[in-house]
Amino acid sequence: MRIEDERLLARLEDTLRPAAPIPSGDGWAAAPDLLLHLVELIRSRRPSLVVEVGSGTSTLWLATALRTFGVPGRVVSLEHDPGYHERVVREVGRLGLGDIAQVRLAPLEQHTVDGEIWSWYAESAWRDLSGCGLLFVDGPPGWTAPLARYPAVPLLAGALAPGAVVVLDDYDRDEEKAVVARWVRQQPAWILERLAHVRGTAVLHLPAAEPG
Repeated sequence: MRIEDERLLARLEDTLRPAAPIPSGDGWAAAPDLLLHLVELIRSRRPSLVVEVGSGTSTLWLATALRTFGVPGRVVSLEHDPGYHERVVREVGRLGLGDIAQVRLAPLEQHTVDGEIWSWYAESAWRDLSGCGLLFVDGPPGWTAPLARYPAVPLLAGALAPGAVVVLDDYDRDEEKAVVARWVRQQPAWILERLAHVRGTAVLHLPAAEPG
């Protein structure tokens, strides 16, 4: 692990004071600079619902942030891999976050988006979601299909609250840039912000609700 990552993880721990140590995660886990940004979004925006596409150590940090900052919200994380799902659920229980974080097993299934067939998380795991103030897209893994993360916005757009924020990890990769380009073409009112994180992060800001 880079020295800078160790420093940022220490900052996370000092800020959130988790009930027990949170593992640093594997090479697929969200980097500490991105985790800090997500935590700040929770502190400043206080979303009632955080939806995470792809579970992991980020699930634990997001739920801990909700608890630490007294945000009356919850995290719903979608996970396609049964073994990884079991592992994250176990960590949620170990940290006493079961009342805040729900990790839903969502096998990949076929969806039709814009007349194309895509492999994405089972609809039964997300069709009940609404009022999402923060959507963090970090799955499915790129090896599952070309532009694997693209369906997140077209399928979950109806679950997003006015003024919500969509965050995509790994924006320095060509596939993720292509995914975001598609999203922006479909949602021209959304504002794209690029953060110079170690892997690159795209942040899309939705318009707030009009007064009235």
